[in-house]
Amino acid sequence: MGKNGRGAALVAAAVLASTASAAEAGYFVRPVAQYGQGEMMDGLVRNGATSKSVQFHDGYTALEASVDLADGTIKTYVSSSGPQSNYLIATGIYGDTIRYSGNSLEAVSFTVDFDGMIYSFQQDMGAEYPNDSRFIGVDAYFAVFEAGTGATWDCWTVVCSGLEGVALYNDRHFQSWTDEGLDFYTDFNFQMGDNLLLENNKSYEVYVAFNLLLNPGQYDGFIEMNSLNTSRLSIQAGNGSFTSDSGALLGFEKTPAGVPEPASWAMLIAGFGLVGAAARRRRPAMA
Repeated sequence: MGKNGRGAALVAAAVLASTASAAEAGYFVRPVAQYGQGEMMDGLVRNGATSKSVQFHDGYTALEASVDLADGTIKTYVSSSGPQSNYLIATGIYGDTIRYSGNSLEAVSFTVDFDGMIYSFQQDMGAEYPNDSRFIGVDAYFAVFEAGTGATWDCWTVVCSGLEGVALYNDRHFQSWTDEGLDFYTDFNFQMGDNLLLENNKSYEVYVAFNLLLNPGQYDGFIEMNSLNTSRLSIQAGNGSFTSDSGALLGFEKTPAGVPEPASWAMLIAGFGLVGAAARRRRPAMA
């Protein structure tokens, strides 16, 4: 497997690693720091805290990841001093369920802006230290689903089997820097998202994930990836408005419990009609 393949596989594993759950979360935050030979700090919180951070520092490797629903941000950082062949991954993932109130014919803008910088000041250690593992990359995912159509907190990305064609929007941006020299500096920035038509009084699930992936390789020196300023979600609805299950996402107020979907309203109305008919049939007998 080539460098791109190794990186993509490890990042996908970081995004999709999960355990089975009996009840799916209405919202969640999940900062993750992966280091060493598979060691991982997983900050997953479901239906609880709306922000969370994890950090790992040993004087040689530094990883930071934080997620905050209130401002829709994911902040990540990775750095390494000296050679090592481990993959270092800083990941932020979150999801929330929102409810739309507004014109069904007016498009709503969903976007996430990602940005960061990469700085490398490394030196070749000579032929006795062959390098075949250095890798630098970012991997981002963004998706919007109608609520209850199959996505879950641990299976929602475009690479998750069984979700093909289900999402209103589901995309991935993967970028690597394999041809850069040992001494370089670069910025990166990109945007994901789309304009979507939403139905009035209907719920939708929004998911975002962003990964920094670094394998320093057998080179001396320092290398870092800094995306602490920041990856941010934006939802613009014109004259429309939103509430959210978390009561935190982008400042949206909490969705009131027990608000039926439009289809449920139709069933309730039909049910009231049946109850009324039954009551009318009973009246003569009671008289």
